Amino acid sequence: MKYLFLVILLLFVVSCAFADDIVTMPTANQLKAGELDAAVYYLNLDTPAGAPQFVQMQTLYYGLTDKLELDIHRSAIDNVKTSTILVGSYKLLSESPTTPDLVVGCRNIGGAATLPDAPGISNKTRDRSYFLAAAKTFFFNPEQPGPPLVRVHLGIGTEDWTLLGEKRHDGIFGGLQFLLRPELGLVVEHDGQDLITGITIMPKNSGLTIKGGMFGDHTWVGIAYRAELSK
Repeated sequence: MKYLFLVILLLFVVSCAFADDIVTMPTANQLKAGELDAAVYYLNLDTPAGAPQFVQMQTLYYGLTDKLELDIHRSAIDNVKTSTILVGSYKLLSESPTTPDLVVGCRNIGGAATLPDAPGISNKTRDRSYFLAAAKTFFFNPEQPGPPLVRVHLGIGTEDWTLLGEKRHDGIFGGLQFLLRPELGLVVEHDGQDLITGITIMPKNSGLTIKGGMFGDHTWVGIAYRAELSK
């Protein structure tokens, strides 16, 4: 009975840590059936004059079943080029004290163009990309499952060109999510192109996550809302 209680507590605590995802990198964090996560992001680009200066993004994640998730990512570059991609993922394995979460998925299912058609722009922005991602949670004090904890991510994928026409998720990528307290988290990850860092604040009983940090040489901020639409 004590072992069962620790497993249930572990899964509850890990679900709290899921809120600090960064939209651009696939992970094994997966919503359960009926759960919805909606977010808005602003990416301020450190680029020369004449190049894109910012990206606005909106995302919607929905758990169709406990194993199948469908996501919609919409982005607007300088409010000129707008694109929407679909992402689907399937959970192959659920985390336990001895096994990780394991998820397989596809980005840009519909092959949408994410940059304006122009000379020098890779037509690979229309390509689908595929990934396999794993995640495992470790507690700083194994005798008391709960914050502080770290969730280790590791993935392997094919090249994804859907953000700024830059190649991401090709080969190995991954990172770390820290939940220092129930309302405070940190993120450090590398998506194959950029080092991404962030801090997340989750006000109690609000369903909200406020987050921001660095994306390579760029800065980003975002806010997300998590809800359960069905029991």
